[in-house]
Amino acid sequence: MKNDQRGITLVELLGVLAILSVILLLVGSVHLFGQKQLVYQTDQVGKQSDVRLVISQLTTDFRSATAGDYEEVEGETEYRVGDHIYEYNGSTVFRDGQTLSDNIDLFKLDTIGEEELTGVNITIESKPSEQSSPTTIETTIYFRR
Repeated sequence: MKNDQRGITLVELLGVLAILSVILLLVGSVHLFGQKQLVYQTDQVGKQSDVRLVISQLTTDFRSATAGDYEEVEGETEYRVGDHIYEYNGSTVFRDGQTLSDNIDLFKLDTIGEEELTGVNITIESKPSEQSSPTTIETTIYFRR
């Protein structure tokens, strides 16, 4: 009789399956971690972009304005900067009636100077979310004389 024993045993097959299962588990974990990071970073970049857009537009308008061109129109919700009207309503910032951003949690303009208006402190903060913390930008603009 011929003793030809080609093939694999059940123990070998189970060993290979166990090793492949561990490899697939590791690859799946890395993939899920990568997706969570992508969602977090995309959300964070979006918030930073919204805050930068609002601050950029405000500073552009303030730099072309004088102290006489700035006015707090209605409490802490509406401001006139030169020829433009900024309005903060809930979480939305409008410029001349058009939406600049709808993801803003804090929009604050504080004047500098008691006797004579010399500048404005600007603070803008995005809304926090489950994935990321809020983004805050603060700057000070001084008026030209």
